[in-house]
Amino acid sequence: MEYDAHQTYFSYFRLGETAYREKVRFYEENPDAISSLYFDERIEVDIDYVLSLFEIGKYERFLKKIDPLLEVIIFENIFKYKNENIFNELLFRKAACLFQLKNYTKAEEILLQLIRMEKSNTLYIGLYTISRRKHADDFTTTVRAMANASFLLILGITIARIFFIEPFFDTMLEPFLILRNFLFGFSLLCLFGTELIFQYKIYTSTGVFSHKLLNKIFNKR
Repeated sequence: MEYDAHQTYFSYFRLGETAYREKVRFYEENPDAISSLYFDERIEVDIDYVLSLFEIGKYERFLKKIDPLLEVIIFENIFKYKNENIFNELLFRKAACLFQLKNYTKAEEILLQLIRMEKSNTLYIGLYTISRRKHADDFTTTVRAMANASFLLILGITIARIFFIEPFFDTMLEPFLILRNFLFGFSLLCLFGTELIFQYKIYTSTGVFSHKLLNKIFNKR
C-alpha cells in the first residue's frame, strides 16, 4: 500500500500543538505511513512523538524510544528543533523520566552531563538537587530525625508553658524552658549543618551550588 508522505506529515501536525494524546495515537496507529515519510519529516515527527509521550506521562515508552532517536540526532548533527537545543532537551526529559520511575542514580548521571554542558540552566541543577535529596545518606537522615524530634519536644514544652501559667507550674517548667532553648539551638545547628554539607556535595559534583545566593557569593555563574 502506498502512502502520501506529505499528507501523513500534515495530518499529524494538523492535530494541534498540544494534542499530545491524539498525536501519540495517530503515530502508533499508522506505523507504515510514518515509516514512508521523507527522512527530514520522519525525524521531525519522531521528535514530536517522543515529546508527546513525555507530556502524557508515558515514561517507560519514552525511554524505549529515546536512545535510537538521540543517536540519529547526533549522527545527523541536528542541533535545533523549534529554536531549542533538542539534544539537551531530550536528554533532560530522559533524566526526568528516570527520576519519575525512581531510578535516581541513572537520572543523576545524565543530569551531571547536562550541568557540565550548561551550568546556568536552573532546571538541570534543580532536578539534580531534588534527586540527591531523595536518597540522603544515613548520617544526614539521622541528624534530620534528631532535629525533628527536638522540634516536637520544643512544641510540647511551649504548649505546657502556655496552659500552665500558675507560679507553681512556672517554677516546675523552668528547667524545661532552658532545655527548650538548648533544643532550639541544637535543631537549627543540625539543619544548617546538614544543608551546608549537602551544598558542598552538590558543589563537588557539579561545580555550582543549588542556591542562587551561594553562587552569587562565590561567583560561580
